[in-house]
Amino acid sequence: MTRIIDFHAHLDERWFHVPCDSPSSMVATLDRFEVEAACVFTIMGFYEDCIPHNEALLRRANEYPDRLIPFVTVDPKLGRAAVDELERCLANPRFRGIKFHPWLQAFASSMLRDTMMDILHVAAQHQVPILLHDGTPPYSTTYQVADLARWSPETTIVLGHAGSADYVSPAAQLIREIPNLYGCFCGPRPGDLEHLVALGGAEKIIFGSDFGAAGWRLLPERIDNVTEAKLTPAELDLILYGNSVRLLKLDEFLLTATASSAGGKR
Repeated sequence: MTRIIDFHAHLDERWFHVPCDSPSSMVATLDRFEVEAACVFTIMGFYEDCIPHNEALLRRANEYPDRLIPFVTVDPKLGRAAVDELERCLANPRFRGIKFHPWLQAFASSMLRDTMMDILHVAAQHQVPILLHDGTPPYSTTYQVADLARWSPETTIVLGHAGSADYVSPAAQLIREIPNLYGCFCGPRPGDLEHLVALGGAEKIIFGSDFGAAGWRLLPERIDNVTEAKLTPAELDLILYGNSVRLLKLDEFLLTATASSAGGKR
């Protein structure tokens, strides 16, 4: 079977009043479905002060440092303070990427262009991808996320849902047109994946499940959405594993617990 990395999962204590999977429960699910590692994001950090949630995410991920890969979250509405927190976290090599949810965080990148440009430059400096929720107006349309890739060609931008349901066709076209724009296949149907690969290329599509907030069932469903698509073994290997290894630089930097809090040295 093709090796698998999940590029889109959530690891938090709760989603408001609903308990979420613990690190041990998450890793047990990864083991059950033969997933080697998962990129993990906060949930409550989209609603509350990001700093303690970044620290909590790192602590949880460090329980399984070879399996759970934390992404930092900041609130661009805070301006320079958001950039400072981003730099603090990315100084620790355990953080391998950045996650935004503009719809939940209530910001449009075009309204915060100066801060977003600073964030894009920091991401490029540290060579980490930025994954943004997409497919949801008014703040998170696929077009809005793709604009960031055009603003900063040296920064890797990932459409968090590859267009979701309504924006798959433009997502495929944008992924094809913009060299530094990728799509995380996290939600659409198998036929949509075939279209994304045919137009955008298998080397630009990454597997993600979005599991961690609502039990284990989402992970096998999302894996099936990939494996049931009419793709070649080489294409499946890129989508399920190879592209994540490349974007996360896992061949260069092994997964280990480097520091128990953010602010180490990359």
